[in-house]
Amino acid sequence: MTERRARATSPTGRGAQRSTRATRARGVSVRGGPRTTTKTTKSAERSVLGLSTGRAVLLAAVLCALALTLAVPMRTYFSQRSEATQLAQQRRQLESDLAQLRDRRAQQQDPAYIRSEARDRLRLVMPGETPYIVQVPGIEHPAVPAPVPQEHTPAPWYTQLWHSLANPPSTPVPTPEGMPR
Repeated sequence: MTERRARATSPTGRGAQRSTRATRARGVSVRGGPRTTTKTTKSAERSVLGLSTGRAVLLAAVLCALALTLAVPMRTYFSQRSEATQLAQQRRQLESDLAQLRDRRAQQQDPAYIRSEARDRLRLVMPGETPYIVQVPGIEHPAVPAPVPQEHTPAPWYTQLWHSLANPPSTPVPTPEGMPR
């Protein structure tokens, strides 16, 4: 018989201990008498949310580490999301500007539009037409607006200081009586 079987242990070497622990947990003494359990170890140990203090601290540390790990990617996600919406709005604006420019280019390639602009802006006439320019007095030279009086802005403090030092007052400064001159 092997030594392990003689000691009645399992291959891991805990067979006897397990049975002793199981009987102690049920309140039965190994020696045969009823066993009294003391709850000093449970009551002396504090608990937070049903966990022991050490486990609660470990759980809090893991949660803090998880929050710090996820904070940077979440911030990046939200900033990129807002940037994407701004870029989409900018793209829509640029596409509408492009559509307006294409319409204007098509309009400027129209011969009728070119003729009307030449008449209005450049005062050109078609061959065979007689141009008339009506001159109304006062329209060619608009009235000159009256000059608006500018508000007098005070000089900066350092300019006033320089003038006070460079040009002493012309009146003598009165001295109090009893003071020597």
